[in-house]
Amino acid sequence: MRIIDKNTDFYDFYQNIYRDNSVTFDRTDSFLLTKEIMCDHLDSRRYRFLNETERLNFVLLQVCNSFWLFLAEITAENDYRRPTDYKIELLKNWKCYDKERKMISLDVINFGIAAYRLIQQERHWNLYDKEKIINRVNTLAELIDQNDFEIRSSIDCHTICKSGKRDEIITIDKHIPLLKACGIAELIDPLEIYLAFEEYFSLEKSSAERTESNGLTNDEKIGNHGFDLKKSFRGKP
Repeated sequence: MRIIDKNTDFYDFYQNIYRDNSVTFDRTDSFLLTKEIMCDHLDSRRYRFLNETERLNFVLLQVCNSFWLFLAEITAENDYRRPTDYKIELLKNWKCYDKERKMISLDVINFGIAAYRLIQQERHWNLYDKEKIINRVNTLAELIDQNDFEIRSSIDCHTICKSGKRDEIITIDKHIPLLKACGIAELIDPLEIYLAFEEYFSLEKSSAERTESNGLTNDEKIGNHGFDLKKSFRGKP
């Protein structure tokens, strides 16, 4: 797979190891996902009126049909109770081909009430219990496969502001997060995510070819398979 992007990410070096120019990843729509940007998305303020703030957040990454579920724990806040730092750990990595494939999506997610009751603290109904989360991670993965969750914040969309002519402010939306600076890169095998991207573009390419073939005439299909129309028993005499 060949990657087109002036920016780099932690898995890019594999394009020099597994050279294949038949698949191209145009990643020019990328942006560097920093810890500061991540903190903005982890700021839920759901419990701002309570004495304790939920410090545990679920982050879901999908590339093609590969999934990574992370637990991001807020470790520092400013005077306005906005997150300023966090630590993140990988809960589970799996594949699910029953779900719609995506090039990449990265979201902060919430689970429903039924799942929440399984992982909440006994004495603090509004807070997660980390040990219960770890023990029930397979159940959480099954709920994701069943689309039984909601997206609280989409991290894979970021607006960049640039100065234009006459001090005009130009805004550009970027949709492919580079993961090397947010803490996620240390938790993912770079070969796994590289192959997941390659699988996505390979499947998209195969799907497009099948769609094009559906519109071909019988003679065109015969020619595509290398037969001579004059000699082929399926061709016209």
